[in-house]
Amino acid sequence: MVGSSERRPTPRPRFEHEVDLPRDEVLARLRSALHANKDRIQGMVLPTGRVELTVSDAERHVWSPQLTVDVEDSVVGDMRSRLRARFGPHPHVWTLYVALYALSILFAIACAVIGLSQLTLGMKPWALYWAPLSFVAVGLIYGASYVGQGLGSAQMYAVRAFLEEAVGVDQNVKLS
Repeated sequence: MVGSSERRPTPRPRFEHEVDLPRDEVLARLRSALHANKDRIQGMVLPTGRVELTVSDAERHVWSPQLTVDVEDSVVGDMRSRLRARFGPHPHVWTLYVALYALSILFAIACAVIGLSQLTLGMKPWALYWAPLSFVAVGLIYGASYVGQGLGSAQMYAVRAFLEEAVGVDQNVKLS
């Protein structure tokens, strides 16, 4: 949950809501709310029931969040829908994170292979001394996600509030 002190932060926060509206009505409300608030929140409603929301271009930064919402029919009844939402970075930023993790792992493997080869040949294993740098890099990359989440927390709140207001979520209900 965004802003919750009950749990430790996660790189991609999630939440769920049940609403007393059919799936098609939820999607229609989100379409009209997006059209009415183009200057604040942007996004798209896909026919599959997936909704992607983010802040406007004028407010968007590298750390700006993207909220992906899957709107499903509820198992409780036909007149209810379940919203499963997940915050994350923009797909380009997410791809950069994955690429940096992959490069760090490849660097560690290369250092290990070269270092063990040096040991086998009786040379000084200077490559093994560089391997821990990959763990430092992974830690820094992981920490960067929390920094970005902190910088984008106000935008996360704005996007979530937009979603909840558009579909009529009761603000007094404890959120998951």
